[in-house]
Amino acid sequence: MSDSRQRLRVEGERLVGRCNPAELPFETTGELPALDAVFGQERAVRAIEFALGMDARGYNLYAAGPDGFGKATIVESFLRRRAGQLPAPPDWVYVHNFADPDRPVGIRLPAGQGRAFAAQVQETVEASTRELRQAFESDSYAQQHAGFAQRLEQRRGVLLERLTARALELGFFLQMTPQGISSAPIRDGHPITDQEFVALSTSERERIQAASKELERGVQETMLEVRALERGAQDELRALDDQVAAFAIEHLFQSLLERYADYEEIARFVGALRDDLQRNRERAQHQHAQVPPQLAAMLGQTGQQALELRRYEVNVYVTHDEHAGAPVIVERHPTYYNLLGRIDYAGQLGTMVTDHTLIKAGSLARAAGGFLVVRIRDLIMNSQAYEGLKRALSSGEVAVENLGESLGMVPTLGLRPEPMPARVKVVIIGDAELYAALFRFDPDFRDLFRVKADFELDFERSRDNVLGLASVVRNQCELGSLRHFDREAVARLIEHSSRMVGDQRRLSGNLGTFTDLIHEANFWAEAAEEETVRRKHVERALEEREYRSSLLRDRIQQMIDDGSLLIDTEQSITGQINALSVYDLGDFTFGRPSRITCVVAAGHGAIVNVERETNMAGPIHNKGFLILRGFLADRFGGKANAVNASLTFEQLYGEIDGDSASSTEIYALLSALSGMSIDQGIAVTGSVSQRGEVQPIGGATAKIEGFYEVCRARGLSGRQGVMIPRANVPNVTLRPEVAQAVAEGRFHVWAAGTIEEGIELLTGMPAGTRAEDGRYPEGTLYRLVEDQLDAFYHQLANHKEVGAPAVTRLIAPPPPAPAPPAGIPPPPPPPPTRVQRE
Repeated sequence: MSDSRQRLRVEGERLVGRCNPAELPFETTGELPALDAVFGQERAVRAIEFALGMDARGYNLYAAGPDGFGKATIVESFLRRRAGQLPAPPDWVYVHNFADPDRPVGIRLPAGQGRAFAAQVQETVEASTRELRQAFESDSYAQQHAGFAQRLEQRRGVLLERLTARALELGFFLQMTPQGISSAPIRDGHPITDQEFVALSTSERERIQAASKELERGVQETMLEVRALERGAQDELRALDDQVAAFAIEHLFQSLLERYADYEEIARFVGALRDDLQRNRERAQHQHAQVPPQLAAMLGQTGQQALELRRYEVNVYVTHDEHAGAPVIVERHPTYYNLLGRIDYAGQLGTMVTDHTLIKAGSLARAAGGFLVVRIRDLIMNSQAYEGLKRALSSGEVAVENLGESLGMVPTLGLRPEPMPARVKVVIIGDAELYAALFRFDPDFRDLFRVKADFELDFERSRDNVLGLASVVRNQCELGSLRHFDREAVARLIEHSSRMVGDQRRLSGNLGTFTDLIHEANFWAEAAEEETVRRKHVERALEEREYRSSLLRDRIQQMIDDGSLLIDTEQSITGQINALSVYDLGDFTFGRPSRITCVVAAGHGAIVNVERETNMAGPIHNKGFLILRGFLADRFGGKANAVNASLTFEQLYGEIDGDSASSTEIYALLSALSGMSIDQGIAVTGSVSQRGEVQPIGGATAKIEGFYEVCRARGLSGRQGVMIPRANVPNVTLRPEVAQAVAEGRFHVWAAGTIEEGIELLTGMPAGTRAEDGRYPEGTLYRLVEDQLDAFYHQLANHKEVGAPAVTRLIAPPPPAPAPPAGIPPPPPPPPTRVQRE
């Protein structure tokens, strides 16, 4: 092995991130204590604790982070712990407003007393109706009522007898008829007929007419007295009924008033209810009457109570267990009505009606005095629910109104319940991008959600966090009745957690995917009829998971094997190199090599990237390609203007992005300019700076394993491998098979920090450092590049094209040089000596 190969080679042990099972202080997870604290999310925990401790308005919480990282579980655990330390909030009930029926009255009661109050009111109303019915059906009431009627009749008879006597004095006969009182003049004890009246003398007729008018006045006066007598009797009877009703039910309501003497709203409601029962006592008197079955079916309830007594019911809108602490409500479907409540309607006698008993609470009201958890993506799908939530949080109260009324589209008459005071801490769970957008564009959101809990995507692989992850395994075993894991299996899970995040020094915060692996390993242990989950079962779960998702990877490998995709892993070729790409399918990520080729010729500094010219490259890839020009200018100055170059990803038919191939493109270009061939058994990845520093990239593990698969299919020669940026070594977590091949020397991983280190590994020739004369020394690759650039420049000069405009120039044209020998244009001068940066 050459010096550069040996010097840059990375030992296999540095590429796996092993977890030593002997360092785990247990044999199986059954020995671990239950996990009672959050680990690895200290920043988020401090934000949650701050938000829960702040009572000021607007300090609601937004938990930000990707799905599957345990945000909801962690937040709910904190909320329930905090809720257990808080008192249960009061109940809230709605009652009928006897003064304004369209505006039901809300009453606050201590926790747990709402239902008791409703039951007591119902019992009091039922008892009152019974007492009223019995009182008005009693013999004593009937006797009193009959006595009133008898006295009224006697007084009326006296008045009518007096009127009759007066009529006789005036010579008239009175007769009582259903139409009223009729009168007729009499003579000799008999009424006078019309013929007899006409035959009377004029003076007699005038006397009779005058007497008739006087009698009419007497009749009117008597009838006024009768009506006054009847009104007085009715007043006396009403007073009797009031007295009877009050005597019957007063004691029942008095006990209810005494029980809730400290509640002014209840006192007003109970007094109004009592008075309404007394005024409308006929409801109770006739409550026993049967409602026709058809009508009862239309009402949906047993008839008389629905018709007469529902106004007296208490609607327990929100109630809490006084011993359960504050509520924690998780709203999984935050529609407008689910969140803010609604007013239902019922069909009665062909029309839609509603009352205070049909007011239904939403999750916001049920969470008052406690906590409400909702997911932002569900919430913003219901814009009216989102706006309603902000209104409630801003006003500190929940107003129940149906959606059409809240939008002002349906100006109908309906209920306007008294808003319920609601001091609630809302926790929204979502991703950081949505938080940033809402914070930037929605001032209400900015005012109401002032605390953000950022959840880490990964956390330090410390001993405490390793044990915390082991406790997660233990908890999953308990919750899911799974087999416990031995420490070898847990160690393999820890290693895979580091692999998930792509860093040996970190552990993944994606507990969702981690717990999925726990369940899958348990499945294979159960299939093998073993009592404990072992390392081999975790390995089997990982293998099966990879196999289920690797169809595209295997098809690409098949195309490489049958020669459809041309990838060389044996020869040394000039101007060609194997770059590495990553395919991300969502549930599965894998790497595969791609050929980059470079062709150079004399020109005017135009360096073309075919993908960029065909709009197949993304902006990050284009940035990396443009850095290539800066590197050439840094290393070779104005001489780089003498070359035209074309680089492309061969057999690429889709879009690409990322800058991890920028160093690879430089190597291909240097190879093409120098004429030195590149070992095709070495695949390369890494971005580059204009100064030639090889910078870290993503997906290093997948890229190494992808090229390994290609080489393994053809047979490992012991010279093949992947060159990665030196800074990426801690990010590599190879699967056991690949790590073993590296440890045995059948496959290699090299780490380079500069372009000079990389090109020496690829070509076997040192890059070279400028000498004092400003040129690269003989026997170095950069000297070959420099000579080629000089040759291109001379070629252009011989064709008299030095002054032609370049398509794309790297830097300004070189300055004039001293006079050359006769007939030969001068080459550009070398740039000043530059210190290599590594």
